[in-house]
Amino acid sequence: MSQPAFLFGPLCDPELSAIVFGRPVAGSPSRLKDHVLHHPNGEGFAYIFPFAGAWVDGEVVELEDRLMDRLRYYCGVLGCTFRKMAVMRNTETVATEVACAEQAESPSSTVWSFDDWQARTAKVAREAAAEIMRLMETHSIAQATAVLNQIKMRAASRVRARNRPTPDVMEPRMKLSNVEIMATRQPYTDYFAVREDDLRFPTFDGGNSTGVTRATFLGGDAVTVLPYDPALDCVLVIRQFRHGVFARGDAHPWLIEPAAGRIDPNEEPETTALRELHEETGIDGAKLHLVARYYPSPSAYSEYIFSYV
Repeated sequence: MSQPAFLFGPLCDPELSAIVFGRPVAGSPSRLKDHVLHHPNGEGFAYIFPFAGAWVDGEVVELEDRLMDRLRYYCGVLGCTFRKMAVMRNTETVATEVACAEQAESPSSTVWSFDDWQARTAKVAREAAAEIMRLMETHSIAQATAVLNQIKMRAASRVRARNRPTPDVMEPRMKLSNVEIMATRQPYTDYFAVREDDLRFPTFDGGNSTGVTRATFLGGDAVTVLPYDPALDCVLVIRQFRHGVFARGDAHPWLIEPAAGRIDPNEEPETTALRELHEETGIDGAKLHLVARYYPSPSAYSEYIFSYV
């Protein structure tokens, strides 16, 4: 048995919808009258709100129960519930399921734009959708919503990795596509997550490794900032409790370190550095100098750091 659903905004992107549904879906061009799309707080996902005289273009798709469950899960994690609404499909009116924001707000002054979404946030949205849908079997909507911002941070990290990969300067040249993945699991998801893969990878003798299982602690990209005062010839550091040091059993789990913090989704590293510097030290208007970009512990941690002075 199938039921009609109205897809709009990012869900009209074929790549994103294929991730949400687990396969491509096709629909019919449709229009929801007297409503408008906007994105409160600058979020990339589009939300429908009543607005007389406006309309939202999209498409109506016929979904079997399994696919409707996937759509409800994805939209639910993003803060939407479904309502029956009348949508125009060609010349007929169709009662369809439409995802609506749970808390109505006044539409923002900037109407949501598909072209702007494609240019600015589509890649992060697709990566985030992939992780959200992986959680469907293990996390309730409420549990996944609780870690949504961390999901977005990890998604943005993966996009940065693709946009600026580690330099490949040695022979033989080896790429991500050379790794054969047999299975992927995510047994733990919270502020951090754990990814476990069964895989094979090329070896330097021209062959391939045996099948191995590897696990990595997943975190978003981060910055460190070490303020330096040339007049005093000194630096400013902070001291704080670190659970990793505590978990190792160190008797002194308070560390001296530079200001640091996670890069928010769709935020530039320099913006994060200035924000964290203000939040942790009170310093404003600093001139940043990039020292290095690096993986501090790549054997078991995906974190990538931008360090500034």
